[in-house]
Amino acid sequence: MGDQLFQEWQVYEKLLIHDYMDHRAFFTRLQAEVQDRFPRPLAILDLGCGDLTPVLPMLAALPLARYVGVDESDVALAIAQRRLDELGLSGRLVEGDLLAALVEISGPFDLILASFALHHLPNPADKLLTLKRAGRLLSADGFFALIDVFSAEAEPREIYVERWIENAKRRYRALQPGEKAMLFDHVRARDFPLSLDAWRAAGLEAGLPHVDMLLEDRDGLNRLVTFAR
Repeated sequence: MGDQLFQEWQVYEKLLIHDYMDHRAFFTRLQAEVQDRFPRPLAILDLGCGDLTPVLPMLAALPLARYVGVDESDVALAIAQRRLDELGLSGRLVEGDLLAALVEISGPFDLILASFALHHLPNPADKLLTLKRAGRLLSADGFFALIDVFSAEAEPREIYVERWIENAKRRYRALQPGEKAMLFDHVRARDFPLSLDAWRAAGLEAGLPHVDMLLEDRDGLNRLVTFAR
């Protein structure tokens, strides 16, 4: 792992610690949804699991039959394994590409989760392919949960990027100037969000037509959206 990616992860850890992207609210709402839907122990596939900071309270609170976390960062996965061990939780952590993992990992899963990961896929066709492959791994009553950034309807990417950056300049006060510069470079290079309508259309095409927005942040940037058959 290169120094740049390690430094980016350190910056992302600050975002998590200060809850700038409202992870706690989104995962609290997701946990309530899961508990309402499933009286049984759950099988969960977590795409882009990172170091488990946002999802760990939910994992500790739910009866788990199976947990699989996938991420490209070996740094994050090393932290994630330590956290699973500290809580006495069993789980399988996989380092690799999310789309490839959806082919290599066997289901079924009651919940497939992607948290702030899919906006990094630059091609909308790959986002659609993610939903299609996820749909094949879902249990009969399972669902896909997307927590991510969303563009406004018909909003050009460059407008979204500058809107995101202006929001971060106002709110991300714990970051040092160099950390902000690194984060903004990352967003300009790697953020490719879709609008809610575009995600609804992808869900329909992927065979997951029941699309519900469960929560939106105060700035209209981040949302929790579920997809089901």
